[in-house]
Amino acid sequence: MGAITAILGLAGGLGLFIYGVQICSEGLQKLAAHRLKQLVRFLTNNPLLGLLAGILVTIGLQSSSATSALVVGFVSSNLMTLSQALGVFLGSAIGSSLTAQLIAFKVTGFALILLFSGAALYIFSKRTKQRSLGQTILGFGLLFYGLHVMTSAMAPVKEIPVVVETLINLEDYPVLEFLLALILTAIIQSSPAFLALLMSLATNHLIGPQSVIAFVLGAHLGGTITGMLSSIGTQGRDAKRAAIANFGFKLIIGLIFLPFYQPLTRLMILSAPNDIPREIANVHTFFSVVMAVGFLPFTQPVAVLMKRLIPDQRARLGEAVFLDENLIKFPELAVDQAQRQTLEMGRIVSDEMLARALPALRFRNDEIIDYIDQVEYAVDELYKKISRFLTKLGADGISDELMQRNIEVLYVANDLEHVGDVMTNMARQIRKITAEDIEFSVEGMEELENMYQLVFEHFRLALKAFENMDQALATRIIKEHPRILKLEKELRYSHFDRMQGGNQKTIATSSIHLDLVESMLRIDGHAVNIAQVVLGIV
Repeated sequence: MGAITAILGLAGGLGLFIYGVQICSEGLQKLAAHRLKQLVRFLTNNPLLGLLAGILVTIGLQSSSATSALVVGFVSSNLMTLSQALGVFLGSAIGSSLTAQLIAFKVTGFALILLFSGAALYIFSKRTKQRSLGQTILGFGLLFYGLHVMTSAMAPVKEIPVVVETLINLEDYPVLEFLLALILTAIIQSSPAFLALLMSLATNHLIGPQSVIAFVLGAHLGGTITGMLSSIGTQGRDAKRAAIANFGFKLIIGLIFLPFYQPLTRLMILSAPNDIPREIANVHTFFSVVMAVGFLPFTQPVAVLMKRLIPDQRARLGEAVFLDENLIKFPELAVDQAQRQTLEMGRIVSDEMLARALPALRFRNDEIIDYIDQVEYAVDELYKKISRFLTKLGADGISDELMQRNIEVLYVANDLEHVGDVMTNMARQIRKITAEDIEFSVEGMEELENMYQLVFEHFRLALKAFENMDQALATRIIKEHPRILKLEKELRYSHFDRMQGGNQKTIATSSIHLDLVESMLRIDGHAVNIAQVVLGIV
């Protein structure tokens, strides 16, 4: 019965610890979401800055596994280069070791105080930042209380000979300990949680100092598994390269130091005599710093090597290269990436559809028309992916300002999808010219070209305004829309005037001509809608 109680206590304490890490992470993210965004945005190719970023982000997330998954998302979404990502990964190991140093302090007595003050602040505060701070404090309280529960639950286990003997015998099999730590860390997806479990066992003398080196090295490597799994579903090749390189860094450290676990154990004991939780934290810090110092100068060559091992593949038109599910946990970054993907969608509509319409019209090229139809399918797919991505953010837990941005991006994506539909209709009308063996009058063709040039320019300016949120440019587009409306009326009048004059080409192409003019007017209307989004008119 004592064994069952100990297992339940261990599981409950570990659950509290992991949940504490999670809500602490969420609270810190809400407090520093904008700073996290700036940190990533201003990250340069300087490896030292990448290392610092990895340390800070991991402290904020309270998990190197979460940092690994986040960095994979950044690389997949082109927010970060592969070389930068490798520096961040090295920093994340140091950040994780600082968390281990924190939990090695004997502060479990403050856990209840943290739980009370955090809960009070979270429940009774009206301001979002104060509630986020309360959530963070509450998370630390749960984290420390979970460690206390685990340590207390392990105390009776010392009286169970079979368990004690099994754990003692593990000291003779460091490779097995290494693999066991790797697997458990991968399952709980948090190396600090595994280290907390290790500290609880060591405090109760259920594992000796000889086991620590192998367990810590295994936890180091196990923390990369989440990033590896996250990279599988990503579109970008760099994400896979970054995850594999991070795994490789820690695997090499494990292979180098595991054979020397006995002399390393003696050094570990000297670092903090009679304080085994601190010894565990020190060992983790030691391996993290050695790895950073050893690999940081070589992030660029390693990035080049990974690109050779995993060559680039050209992205398909409908591939959402900027969207990654790992970023959903960071709403501000997720909306930024959705905007980038929407701009890429606009580029496809502009360059692959609208820019090809006039050549198709001039040269009656069926291949171009077929290609426009194919691109329209890709545009529809992108709209679906952007919509699904943004709707996963939900309305809970994000600010009103961010929700407004979310809606604005959806508005623009929807307008671009409609422009794709209009282009399909234009392609169908152009196809009729070849099928019916007719041609526009010289005057009619010139009028269509003039309106096309104006509309195309407006559409590209609208995308530029949305990219930079340039209100002056957006205002200009809206002010010039009446000019397009007036031109459409003039072109219709001119067209009917030619018909009255008996121009046979005008008569033969009348429905197609007017349909094309109407389609271009609709495209300009969508450009105006995008400009209105920039001005906050949604």
